[in-house]
Amino acid sequence: MTSTSTTKTIAVYGATGITGGYVLTELCRRGVTPILVGRDAARIQAAAAAADLPDAQIRVADLTDHDALVTAFTGADVVISSLPAYVTHGPAVLAAAIDAGAHYTDMSGEQLFLKQVFDEFGPRAEAAGVTLISGVTDSNLPGDLLGYLATRRVAGPAEVVLSHLSKSGGNGSKGSAKTVLASLDWFRSGGWNYADGELRTGATARHAEMTFPGDTQPTAVAKFPQPPVLTIPRHSDVSYVEGVLATSILDTLSGFTEEVIDTLPDAPSANLHYDLVVDAFGTDGRTVRGVVSGVHSYRDSALMAVEVAVRLADGTAKPGALAVAEAFDPAEFLDTLAPFGITWRIEER
Repeated sequence: MTSTSTTKTIAVYGATGITGGYVLTELCRRGVTPILVGRDAARIQAAAAAADLPDAQIRVADLTDHDALVTAFTGADVVISSLPAYVTHGPAVLAAAIDAGAHYTDMSGEQLFLKQVFDEFGPRAEAAGVTLISGVTDSNLPGDLLGYLATRRVAGPAEVVLSHLSKSGGNGSKGSAKTVLASLDWFRSGGWNYADGELRTGATARHAEMTFPGDTQPTAVAKFPQPPVLTIPRHSDVSYVEGVLATSILDTLSGFTEEVIDTLPDAPSANLHYDLVVDAFGTDGRTVRGVVSGVHSYRDSALMAVEVAVRLADGTAKPGALAVAEAFDPAEFLDTLAPFGITWRIEER
C-alpha cells in the first residue's frame, strides 16, 4: 500500500522521452526526487542529469517483465507513466503499479486504452485501495474539467462538443505519431461518441463546423476520438458528447505509414500554443463555451500530470479509476495552472 509518511515518492516510467523530460523538470522544480524506471540505465541517468536530478533512484525494468516492474515501483506512492502507444505498452506499467500498491496517472490520449483503464483495471485498483487517473493531457484534462463546469451552466441533459485547436501550426513528436499509428483505424473512424447513455461508433459528427475563439468564420470539423467522451458522462448530466477536430488535420492521417513516421523529427515544435474548446448546449436553448488556452502541448501535459500525481500522493481520492473531475475540484485545479501561463474561461454564447 502507499506510504503514510509526509515525504511522498513518485516513480516515473518513460523519463527519457520528450514529455518525460518535462515531467522531470517539473518534479525538480517542486523539490521532488523521483524513482526513475526504464530499460536503459544510461539513458535514464542522462535524463536525470539533464533535469538536475542527480540523486534520483534508477531502477531497470523492461515492460515485458511484470515482476521486475512491480519491484521497481515498490515504495512509490504514485507512478507516472509516460509512453507512446498506450494501447500497446500502457497495460504493463498500469498492472505493475497496482500490484505495487501505488496510485497511478499517465498522459495517454487513446479512447481504447482509457476504456480498458475503467473497465479492466478500475476494479483491480479499487480492490487494492489505489486510485487511477488516466489520460492527463493538454486536451483530456481540460476537456473533462470544462465539461463538468460548462454543463452545470445550462439546463440538462446537455449536448457537448469538444475540440483541440493548435494555434501555431507546429508539429508533434515522433512518439505522438507512433501513438496514432498504433490505433490508426480507430483514429480514422472517429472512435466513440456518447449518445443516450452509451458509447457509439460509426456516426458522423453532429457538428460539422466550429467557430474557434478569435475566428470570425467557422472551421470544418469531423469526428475525432477525444477521451473526455468517456469521462464527462461519468459526472455530468449529458445526452450527447462528441469530440471533433479540424478536417485539415484529419486529412493528414490518410498518408500515415511507418515509413513516413521514421522521417519525422523526434522532438515537437517549440511553439505549440493551443486552445481546448468545450461547447455545452442546454435544453433551455443556452450555449456555454469553456476554453483552456495553453503554452505548449507537451510541457503542459507534463505539468498537469505532475499536479495530478502530487495530489494522488496525498491519498484523499477514493480508490478505483476516476475522471479528473471526480477526484478534484475542477475550478480549483484549473486555477493552479495559471502560474504556468495556462488560462481558462467560461462564457455564454
